[in-house]
Amino acid sequence: MLENTANDLLYILSILESVGKIEKYSELYDDAEHFFDAQDQMPFNATLSLLINIGEVSGKITENIKEKYSEIPWKLMKDFRNRVAHDYMNLDIFITFNIIKKELPRVKSDIEELLINELNNEKFIMEEYKVCIGNRYYKHINFEKINNELKSENKKTDKK
Repeated sequence: MLENTANDLLYILSILESVGKIEKYSELYDDAEHFFDAQDQMPFNATLSLLINIGEVSGKITENIKEKYSEIPWKLMKDFRNRVAHDYMNLDIFITFNIIKKELPRVKSDIEELLINELNNEKFIMEEYKVCIGNRYYKHINFEKINNELKSENKKTDKK
């Protein structure tokens, strides 16, 4: 049975949007305790919700993409989603903060690379991607950077 990859683009963009929001909500904090206590825990709780979203969406991405980009910790994202959703009160704020500040930037970079590769290889539909650029929901994705890298990759291909 063939997998339906039609929604993978939207799932990837959803992960990037969630990471972008997490970066915004945590940018003013350099340590876990300040982040946890800030604004009566509002940025911390919002971030947990976004981490749940990342894990949920990562579980919906097709196995083909997961296998092709096995360096992305798909299973860990899903497992952490389950931990946050089902054991919220026992989360270690230091581990969570480390994930936010150290692990998510790497995941973001890998996901952006996946997006660029799949758009360049025409596995994702460019027209759908372009529609998403104008969508107000996706305001925390650096489309300018991605578009510049898409152009850069296209120039490299054209020179060959």
